[in-house]
Amino acid sequence: MLRYTFDESLIVITEAANTNDVTFQITVQTEEMRRRLKQVRSYFEDNKDYTDVLFYTQADGTYEVIVRNDSIHPFLIHAFRFQCLKSLQWE
Repeated sequence: MLRYTFDESLIVITEAANTNDVTFQITVQTEEMRRRLKQVRSYFEDNKDYTDVLFYTQADGTYEVIVRNDSIHPFLIHAFRFQCLKSLQWE
C-alpha cells in the first residue's frame, strides 16, 4: 500500500474508498498547485484508458477525482511526479 503526504498550505486531500474505486476530494490552496493538478489531469485525459481516473471540477473550485482501484498507484505516482504530493512511501 502506498502512503502519501502533502503540504496543507498548498493542497488538501481527503479520500473515500468504494467497492471499485476511491474518490479523492481535492482543494487547492494556490494557483501554482492548480496548475500542477491540471498537469496530472491532462496526463490521464491523454491516455487511452478513459475510465481509469475521472476528474470533476466542482462549482466551489474543488475537485472530485474518482480513481479505479487498479489505477490508484499510477494516480499517486503522477501526483507525486507533478509535485502535488510531498512524499510517497510503501507500507
